[in-house]
Amino acid sequence: GEHNGTFRGHNPAFVTGTAALEHFWQDEKFQSNVAGLISQLHQGLGQIAAGVEGATVRGRGLLAGIYYPNPETAEKIAAESFARGLLVETSGPEGEVLKTMPALTISPEELQKGLDLLAEAAESVTGVPAAVGSTV
Repeated sequence: GEHNGTFRGHNPAFVTGTAALEHFWQDEKFQSNVAGLISQLHQGLGQIAAGVEGATVRGRGLLAGIYYPNPETAEKIAAESFARGLLVETSGPEGEVLKTMPALTISPEELQKGLDLLAEAAESVTGVPAAVGSTV
């Protein structure tokens, strides 16, 4: 009972959280890096959505996705992405949003690779080329 309990919380999580805050938020560098990733993600998703009538980018920060008017489109793209090695989910009342959630610590190169895979999967499903230019 020394490391956890109903009223004490989980001490290893507190220590880990404190270390992460001290490491990542010691200056503006991490915040600046995340802002660049957000821009890269939203730009890439916008390029993918641009080819499908009614598709729009939704979300905030790195929790973002593409709304498709036909919910089956998002589901098919998620399945095709998985087949290509990229895990994305659908969300929304009818699963009409293809949702991305990259880690805050993802590199721009890794994010671009994910966007490229997502664009390939979207093109495979919709038949519309989604040229996601490298922003790295």
